[in-house]
Amino acid sequence: MRSRALMVLLVLAVCRCAWPLLPARRQAKDPIERLARLYEECRYFELRDALPPPEAEGPVELAFFRGAVDQVFNRLEPAVLRLRDFLEVTRNGPPRMISKEAWVLLADAYRRLGRYREAADACRQALRRFGRLLPGNERDGLLSQADLWSALADIPPQRVEVARDATVRMTNRRFPVRVADRTVLFGYDTGSNMSILFKSVADELGLALYGPPVKVQTGSGGSVDGRIGVVPELGWESIRIWNAVFLILEDDLFPAGSDRADGVRKGLLGMPVLEALGEITETRAGDLIVTARPRPRRAQNMCFSGFMPVVEAIHRGARLRLCLDTGATATSLYPPYYRRFRGEINGRSRLRESVVGGLGDPRTVAVRVLDEFAFRAGGMDFALRRVLVQTQETHADSLRFHGTIGVDLLPRCSRLTMDFASMSFIAE
Repeated sequence: MRSRALMVLLVLAVCRCAWPLLPARRQAKDPIERLARLYEECRYFELRDALPPPEAEGPVELAFFRGAVDQVFNRLEPAVLRLRDFLEVTRNGPPRMISKEAWVLLADAYRRLGRYREAADACRQALRRFGRLLPGNERDGLLSQADLWSALADIPPQRVEVARDATVRMTNRRFPVRVADRTVLFGYDTGSNMSILFKSVADELGLALYGPPVKVQTGSGGSVDGRIGVVPELGWESIRIWNAVFLILEDDLFPAGSDRADGVRKGLLGMPVLEALGEITETRAGDLIVTARPRPRRAQNMCFSGFMPVVEAIHRGARLRLCLDTGATATSLYPPYYRRFRGEINGRSRLRESVVGGLGDPRTVAVRVLDEFAFRAGGMDFALRRVLVQTQETHADSLRFHGTIGVDLLPRCSRLTMDFASMSFIAE
């Protein structure tokens, strides 16, 4: 049994803390300690709901948690202001992991805003103040980020123009995109923290490469090497995108199945481009729709972890956090879900093996199979058959979240909409 997840996660992405943000406090029910626990466990929807109103005064740590919530719910300018205020107020205090997290979140906010020089500076501040306290892999990751964003320091921020609503009919979930003077077949993948271009196309276009080689974590937990390039202009229909940062990967890293009779896919639009478009909809018929003027929504049932969209779902009265990955053909569940329902899952299924892969080397993992996984997300009820439950971690998101929503939802509804302006996921 094979589980495909074409997930691409920069190893350079947000470095979550591996130990408590705050020292132990005397009062077990300290509200700040509860907020810290919710943040450490990536329970962002509950963290948002637990915060006191903005006008309420309290400990200085509140500024950090409000800034963190702004950051994950894509309110980046307010996040920058709150995180900088917190760091200014606490700059003369002793080193604390909560301050390190503030620098890391600030770096990621700057990166998502295209303010690469400031992102590099924030990484260096985290290293300067906390480097000796961090494990080697986290320290190396911050150093790599600092080097990479420094190399992009003179690149203007990405700019996007959607002149009018644009609809393109996809074939096998790919569509033609104009890049310079040629047309390239692209897919789109919300599970990719960066847009991807095959090296053969980058070479033909003569793209300049920036910074050192980067390590990229794949959906199987392995890693591959890539380089960073900037595409000056691309687009389709009424859409124009300037200064888009792409990860350049060797063509042979991609599965042979990506070659189809209708044409060979040579790139993926990842979250930096998709988020900048504001609102995208995929229909069951295969249309990809980009709305020029997204309408305001109140749902806010979606947030970001780095650039991975995470959707809140309800399952048997429990709040689940599911990654939204349009590069995954099937919904699957991760070890946090398995641990929560271990007894029932073990009683209903037997242990077997599955191959997880899609980019680079595949990996065999131990799984169990649910006959049915019923949940509510985006305003609709779903009941999926034969859903894999991974019993062991494969990549960073499998440590933090309950699973991944794949495109197997589409046959059960007419369309799926991702509104990154209001951070809403809608199924119709």
